[in-house]
Amino acid sequence: MRTHPRWLVVVALALALASLASAQGRIAVPATANLSVGLAMGEVHRAVLYENIVHYSWIVRVGPGEHDVIRLHRVVKEVRPNKPASFDQAVMFFPGSPTYFEGLYLTPLISDIPARDHAIAIYLAKNDIDVWGMDYRWAMVPEDTTDFRFMKKWGTTRDVEDAQIALTLARWIRGRWAGLGEPLFVTGLSYGGVMSYAVAANDTQRPRKFRNVRGIIPVDYGIKYREPEYKAGACAYLDEVRQVMKGGTYNWDNRFMWAIGQLAIDDPWSPSPFDDTGSLNNFQFGLVVGTFPNEPVIPWHFVGGVFDDGGLPTGLRFITETRLFFDLLARNEPPYIPVQVDVETATVECDRPHVGPTYADHLDEVTVPIFYVGAAGGFGHFGEYATTLTASTDINILIVQGLLDGQRGEDYGHADLMIADDAEQLVWRPILDWIKAHR
Repeated sequence: MRTHPRWLVVVALALALASLASAQGRIAVPATANLSVGLAMGEVHRAVLYENIVHYSWIVRVGPGEHDVIRLHRVVKEVRPNKPASFDQAVMFFPGSPTYFEGLYLTPLISDIPARDHAIAIYLAKNDIDVWGMDYRWAMVPEDTTDFRFMKKWGTTRDVEDAQIALTLARWIRGRWAGLGEPLFVTGLSYGGVMSYAVAANDTQRPRKFRNVRGIIPVDYGIKYREPEYKAGACAYLDEVRQVMKGGTYNWDNRFMWAIGQLAIDDPWSPSPFDDTGSLNNFQFGLVVGTFPNEPVIPWHFVGGVFDDGGLPTGLRFITETRLFFDLLARNEPPYIPVQVDVETATVECDRPHVGPTYADHLDEVTVPIFYVGAAGGFGHFGEYATTLTASTDINILIVQGLLDGQRGEDYGHADLMIADDAEQLVWRPILDWIKAHR
């Protein structure tokens, strides 16, 4: 017997929620007859971020397993305490891999360096956009976990399924539980850009009434790339990660990034234990992580750097305080990520024919508006190719460039788009203007 499509599960659960909704407290929804999953929304957590801008968050159970939970976020103006204002336009942010929504899009929550309102989520909320976000279920896995067999099938396809749940819930909440609110714009940096395309592609297979995507804003990443060398590298990597899975390893451990960031903060001038040459101290190694290119074919970096005559970074070009980037390393990395995410993304980027279904299969059916935002020192122009694989006739492109063409290695970086001192003027305002132009 054919199982119910995932969107039917979500709609049935949302309909059940409509009769049980309350502004706060615990909402529990049992599995509907003929459906194999139930959904429960935990207690609402509320925190004032800046003036009348408030952050709500919920833990949402999306399956029967111990770790089958996501976290839903909302950043919005309030009319009065616990009463969100109502706005026509809303956007859902998906984090990079591996990052959290709060660290990437609400950076003042993990660092004392930026002003309290210097975050893209707060900026958009101040300008009458209803901002939402989701933390992936793998980002919720506790550090003390030792058995990762549950992660075996947790790839991008699963993340897309969870994203549709998050979007549907956001629409029901925005509709005051009386019906679905309008679809949302979908965005995200890096892997969040992959998710933007993948969710839009998935949306094309849903009945029109239940399509959740109004437009997408992929930030500094594509879903496929034109360069043959990049595809060849993805294919080689795919073979590697498949072997990792066959060997029974289902997770990557990201905790070393915490140590790199924290050592740069607490003990900057001691030799770095991560530097095999023994020549770099913790401060220098932290800067190297941020400023050196990460990929030979597309030589992107996280943050633009300032370098000495010997080619070593001495500071950051677009961020006044280096501590901000170190805070991002130390406090914005979930401890674990599934290897299956890499298997699926490498499969799509390798672009071998006849590999079976992938999350990119219906990309050519995507017709919603697209605004690609790239960094000149990040994936930049390389990410434009993905827009051509869609059927959208409304495509805009912004490449943020701070230096001359020949200075790509020091130019605006991948993470600069979210945390640079001037990101509000160069990145966030154009995104706001584009959203408001698509009423």
